Amino acid sequence: MNAFLGELGKKLAERWVSLLALPGALFLGTLGVALTLSGEAPLDHALLRARLTAWSTDPDLRSVGTVVLLLVALLLGSVAFGTAAAALGGLVDRLWHLPGRHGPSRAMAAARRARWHRAVNRANAPTAGQDEIAAAITTANRICALEPRLPTWTGDRFHVVRERVRRSYSLDLDAAWPRIWMLLPEAAQTELSTAAEAYRAAGRRWGWALLYATLTCWWSPALLIAAGIAVSAQLKGRETTHTLADLIEATIDVHYRGLVSTMGYDPMPGQADPGYGAELSAWFRKSRWDPSSPMFE
Repeated sequence: MNAFLGELGKKLAERWVSLLALPGALFLGTLGVALTLSGEAPLDHALLRARLTAWSTDPDLRSVGTVVLLLVALLLGSVAFGTAAAALGGLVDRLWHLPGRHGPSRAMAAARRARWHRAVNRANAPTAGQDEIAAAITTANRICALEPRLPTWTGDRFHVVRERVRRSYSLDLDAAWPRIWMLLPEAAQTELSTAAEAYRAAGRRWGWALLYATLTCWWSPALLIAAGIAVSAQLKGRETTHTLADLIEATIDVHYRGLVSTMGYDPMPGQADPGYGAELSAWFRKSRWDPSSPMFE
C-alpha cells in the first residue's frame, strides 16, 4: 500500500507540474519582461539585460531568506496563474456548447445553418456535375455532418454523435453513457480518458491565450504570443474534438450490445442495432414525466 501511495503521489506531482507549474512559470517570466519593458522600447534587450544584472547583483536579493521567499512566490504564482488558465479553459468549453437560443449565439447558429443549407442545395442541384457535388458535400460536412443546431463547430460535433446514436439505436447517449462506461474494459477507459484530457487541455490552451492577451496592456509583443497560442489552441481543439467524438461513437457501436445483454434483454441477432434503445433510455432517465419511465406518476 505504501508503494502504491508513493507511486500515486509521484504521478500526481508530475501531472501538477506539467499542467500548472511549468506553464505558470513561463507566464510569470513573460509578465516580468512585460513589466520591465513597460513604457520603454518593447524589444530593448540591453535594458532587460541591465535590469536582470542589477537584480542579480543586489545584495538584498541574494540572501538565503530572500531567495526562499522568491521561490515560494514563484511557485504560488505559477499555480495561481495555472489555475486561472484552467478556469478560463472551462469557460471556453462552456461557450463551445452554448445552445444557441438567445442573442449572438442564436445568430451564429442561424448563420451556420444557412451556410450548411447553401452547400446542401448546391450538392442537390439537378445541373451540378460530379466535381461540384463532391465539393459541395465536402463543404457541408466541414460545417457539420448533420444540420447545425449550435453556434460552434465543437458543440455541433458532439451533437452529431448524440443524434447519430439516437437515430441508429433510439438511445439517449447522455443517459446511457455512465452504464456503458461501467462495462468498458480498462484499456478502452484509458483511451477515452486520455482523449478527454487532451480535449480539456485544448481548452486550457485557450485560457493561456487569454491570459497572455492581457499582457498587451503593458507589452505589445505579448499580442503575438497570445495569437500564436490561440492558433495552436484552435487547431488542437479541432483535432481533439474529432478524436473524442469518434471514440465515444465507436464505444457505443462496439459495446451497446453488451449493455443490452447486461440489462436483461436478448439482443436482436443479425443486425447492428440490438434494439431496446427507447426502453432502456426511459429506464435510465427515470423521468417522472415520461409514461415509459418507472418513476412516472
